[in-house]
Amino acid sequence: MKLQLKDFPIEFKRKIAQCIGLWLAEGDTKCNNEITFTNNEMQLIVFFNDALVKLFSDPLLKIRLYIYNNSSKKSKIPRKINVIKYYLDKRANKPYYIWRLASVEHNLFWKQLVEEYKKDASLYSEILKGIFAGEGNIKTGSHSNRTLRISQLKDTFIEKILQFFNIEYSYNEINCSYVITGKWNWDKFAENNLADLHPLKKTKFWQAYKSFKQDYYKKNFLKDSLYKDLIKPLTAKDLSRKYNRSQYRVSEVLTLLKKENKVDNFRVYSQSFWIRKDQNKIIISKLKSRYLTHLSNKQMRTYQIAKYFKVDDKSSYRRLQELKKLGLVQRDETKRWFKIENDKQVIVI
Repeated sequence: MKLQLKDFPIEFKRKIAQCIGLWLAEGDTKCNNEITFTNNEMQLIVFFNDALVKLFSDPLLKIRLYIYNNSSKKSKIPRKINVIKYYLDKRANKPYYIWRLASVEHNLFWKQLVEEYKKDASLYSEILKGIFAGEGNIKTGSHSNRTLRISQLKDTFIEKILQFFNIEYSYNEINCSYVITGKWNWDKFAENNLADLHPLKKTKFWQAYKSFKQDYYKKNFLKDSLYKDLIKPLTAKDLSRKYNRSQYRVSEVLTLLKKENKVDNFRVYSQSFWIRKDQNKIIISKLKSRYLTHLSNKQMRTYQIAKYFKVDDKSSYRRLQELKKLGLVQRDETKRWFKIENDKQVIVI
């Protein structure tokens, strides 16, 4: 039977991509006459077995499972497999399993499929899930240390995937592992559920991730991110919610950006709205907007404007002074107010 590459339903493609990640992490990629996968988590062995059995749809598949344990205790195998063999390994802290499918034809097809899937960026998250399930680990320690590692020899494909997700990493030559730190990198793992395929690693990852008391960002990350967000009017409260930082800390950074002449803030209804200077905008309240509309093509004294809005002269004068500071109105020598042209866009909140 000649095996043909074909397009599978997307959900099944994702499962196969995860199996490819598992195989790249813990399979024998050099062997040409069999497909092998080694792991100590029975759930992953079953997952890999079920996916490949469905992939090949061949009732004559020659699958073998080798189980290594430090005792003679038998493992419960939740699937029917042709051959199951037990071996004693005194060094094994827990049983580990080697899944084998002996077939040159199936091996060739599998490797062709692997190369095809490695070219499809839409499957990178699934492949990385498999790689992390196979060779990833989560380390937590003192001083709020949280580290993700992928134990692999340097690999251009792994680096390509990490770069695709903008995950920053270093490579430890001594331990032969990719080292990933920083809350912003953990965020990317969380957003894409990259640690979720292995049941124990999933639990450990989310416990560690939720233990971050507040976001820890690389140098200038918050400052750069706030500036990027301020293409529209936002309050410190809006930004503190988004970045899980205190309003005090966000206000501190916004004030720094203002000192650098990069942002403006406008007081509207007892709230400060911030926006980038290069957006060339002025933010005003609906009430101030009504003052501007009323002054269109008119010149009026303060008391006349106060009478129209049914407020006292002092209240009206304060609003007009605020509009004057914004460069939207002016007062002539006869103390009459009038609207003036401004090259900035007015935003009414």
